[in-house]
Amino acid sequence: MASVLQSLALPSASQLVRATPCRQRQVSVARGVVGSPRVPGSVRFGIVAAPSSWTLGGVLHSGSSRGFRVVPNTASVSFTTAPPSAPSPPPAPAGDALPPPAVFNVACAAAEMRAKQDPSTTLALGFSAGLLIGVGALLMTCVGGASPGLATANPGLSAYLKGAIGLPAGLTLVILTGGELFTGNVFIMLSGLFSKRVSAAALMRNWSLSFVGNFLGCLALAYLAVGANTAAAPAAKAAAMGLAAAKCALPFSVAFIKGILCNWLVCLAIWGTMASTSVAGKILAIFWPISMFVALGFEHSVANMFIIPHGMLCGAKVTVGEMMMNNILPVTLGNILGAAVFASGLMYWSYGRK
Repeated sequence: MASVLQSLALPSASQLVRATPCRQRQVSVARGVVGSPRVPGSVRFGIVAAPSSWTLGGVLHSGSSRGFRVVPNTASVSFTTAPPSAPSPPPAPAGDALPPPAVFNVACAAAEMRAKQDPSTTLALGFSAGLLIGVGALLMTCVGGASPGLATANPGLSAYLKGAIGLPAGLTLVILTGGELFTGNVFIMLSGLFSKRVSAAALMRNWSLSFVGNFLGCLALAYLAVGANTAAAPAAKAAAMGLAAAKCALPFSVAFIKGILCNWLVCLAIWGTMASTSVAGKILAIFWPISMFVALGFEHSVANMFIIPHGMLCGAKVTVGEMMMNNILPVTLGNILGAAVFASGLMYWSYGRK
C-alpha cells in the first residue's frame, strides 16, 4: 500500500489549483471514506464520486460522470461539476382508450387466441353467449315489446325503449364473461385473416363452433323462458308471436341488407370494448351501437336464434324451414358481409397494412 501511495507522487496543497469558470464544489478528503468516522492508526482513502472535471497541478482533467477518484489525505482538492440537468417531467397519465391502430392489433391478437383455443371451450363459451343474448332479447320482448299502448301512442319512443333495455345488457354480459359470439367473431377472425395471423381453416372452425354454440344456447333459453311463464301476460305473448312472424315475413334481400347494417354496428360495439380500458367504458361503448340497431329494426342472427323459436313456442305460425330460409340464412350472410366490408375490411385497410 505504501508503494502505491508513493507512486501517486501527488503535489503539495499549494500546487493544487482550483478551477474557475464552472460552479465549484469543495471537497476535503479525510483519512477514510468521506462521511465515515475516522479510526486512529488506519490508512484509508477519500472516495469522491461523479466529478465531471477537476484541476490538478494546473492541468484541467475530465472524468466520467459515473466514475470516482481515490485521493490520499494530503490536500484539499477542488472539483468542478456540470450544472444539474432540469428535472424530468412527470409521466403523462394513461389514457382511457387505446388508439385505433392498437385496437386493430388487439383484434388480431384475439383472433390468434381463438385459433388456438380448444374446440370444446369455444363451443361452451358459444353456448354461454347464446344464453346471454337470449336473455337480453327476452327482456326486450317482455318489457319493451309488451307495451302496446306506448307503441301506438309513441312508436319512436317504444322502439328506442326496446333498443335501450335488452340487447345492450346481453352483449355487456357476453363481453364481461368472455363469451364466443358469432357476429363478433366474424369481425375478430376476419381481422386476423386479413393480417395473415390466422388461417382460413381456423376461421371456419371458430365460426362453426360459435354459431352452433350460440344457437344451442338461444334454444335452451327459449325453452327455459316458456317454462318460466315469462310471456304469460297476453301482451308479452302477443309481442313474442308477432315479432317472430314479422321477422320470417321479410323478403330475402331486405333481411340480408338489415343484417349488413346490424353487424356493422355490432362490430363497432366490439371495437369499442377493445379500445376501452375500463368496465364502465366497455359498457358505454356497447350501449350506443346496440341500442341503435335495435331501435332502427336491423337484424341480428344470434338474437333471432332466440326471438323466432321463442315466438314459435308461444304459438307463432312459423315453420323451422321458414325460420332458417327466410331469416337466419339471409341475416347471417348479411352479418358476415357487414363485418367483412365495414368493420374488418376498413380497419385492416386503415391500420393493418404493412
